[in-house]
Amino acid sequence: MIDAIMKIHTTSSSVTFECGDIAIIGNGEFRASSGKVDGFILYADTLHYENGAKLSQNEQKNLKYLYQHFILNHEDFIDWDI
Repeated sequence: MIDAIMKIHTTSSSVTFECGDIAIIGNGEFRASSGKVDGFILYADTLHYENGAKLSQNEQKNLKYLYQHFILNHEDFIDWDI
């Protein structure tokens, strides 16, 4: 099980969570309000490890939980569809 998110990288259509030696990738799209980008919508059904294995629902919930801890010291920008 993943213990912590170290870094998060985004492109216009994906997000990568670096978790030590493990990377988790998911797809989504930027969210905009009043003509300004204000977040990223992450589609849970696209979450997978670098090797292509899909995350279970428990792993998705754990990743979301770890994200909540990550944003305590970083800016929040992801909307989860979990």
